Amino acid sequence: MRSFGGAGRRRQASTLLELLIVIAMIGALVTMLIPSLKRSMDLAAATVCQYNLREVGFVLRMYSQDNQGWLPSVNDVTESQAVTADASPMNQAWFTKLFPTYLQDPVSLSCPRDPYGYRMEYASDLSHPNAAEYSSYGVNDFIMSAGDGYLANIERLRPTRPLDTILVADLGPDRLLFDGVSGEGPGRNSSLMSWGDGFDPYKRTPPNPWLTARHNGGINVLTLGGGIRKARTADMMDKPMQRYYADCAAGGCTLCNELGLYHYSFAQSNLYWWTGPTLSK
Repeated sequence: MRSFGGAGRRRQASTLLELLIVIAMIGALVTMLIPSLKRSMDLAAATVCQYNLREVGFVLRMYSQDNQGWLPSVNDVTESQAVTADASPMNQAWFTKLFPTYLQDPVSLSCPRDPYGYRMEYASDLSHPNAAEYSSYGVNDFIMSAGDGYLANIERLRPTRPLDTILVADLGPDRLLFDGVSGEGPGRNSSLMSWGDGFDPYKRTPPNPWLTARHNGGINVLTLGGGIRKARTADMMDKPMQRYYADCAAGGCTLCNELGLYHYSFAQSNLYWWTGPTLSK
C-alpha cells in the first residue's frame, strides 16, 4: 500500500519556501522603491512651497502697486518721513495687511514641509493673538525695517540686483528646543527673516536661528525680481556668523561693504539681503 504522506509534506514545504521567496522579493522591491517615493514626495512638497511663494510674491506686488510702491511695512514711519507708508506696530505681521483684500487664504502661508505649518489653519482668519508667529514664510527683515522702514518702498529705493535680492523665504526654526509661543511651538520673529538673528559675538548663548533646511538641506527663496531660487542652508547653520564675506562683498552686499553687520551669507547661491542705498533721498 503506497503512502502519500511524504509527498504532501514535501509539497507543503515547497509552498512555504515559495511564499518566503515571494515575500523576500516584495521586501526587496519596497526597499528599492522607498528612496524613489521619498524623492517624489520631497519634489512634490518643494513644488507646492514654490507655488506658495509665487502667490505671496504676486499679492505683494499687487499691494505695492496700490500703495505707491510700498510693501506692507512693519515699522512705524512718521507722516513727515513717509506720508504714503502703511505703517503698523512691530507686533503685527506684514501679511495681516494683505488679508483679505489681496490674500484670501492665509493657509497658502503654510509650507507642506513645515512641521508647524498646521498652526496657520488654526488662525485662518488671522484673529489668533499669535498668528504673526505661524507663517512658514518670512519677509526680508532688512527691507522691512532697515533705514526706519524706507527700503519697504521698493519702487523708490530698489537694490542694484533685484533678481538676486531675497524678498521671501522659508522660515524656521522647526525644532521644539527653541522658545515657543504659549507652548504652541517656536516663535518666528513676527514672520520676518532677520539677517543676523540678533547675533552678538560677546554673548555666550547664541541666538535661536530662524534658519531651516527643510527642503533637502536648503530653503526656497523668492527674490525681489519674482524668481524662485534654492539656497543651501544646512552647512550655513553650523558655521559662525561673520560681518564680512569676500564673495558676499563682491556681489555688492550692503551689509558687508557699508554696514559691517553680522549676517548670514547666501552668496554661494548668488542671493543677497540688499545691494543698494539704505537712506532716503
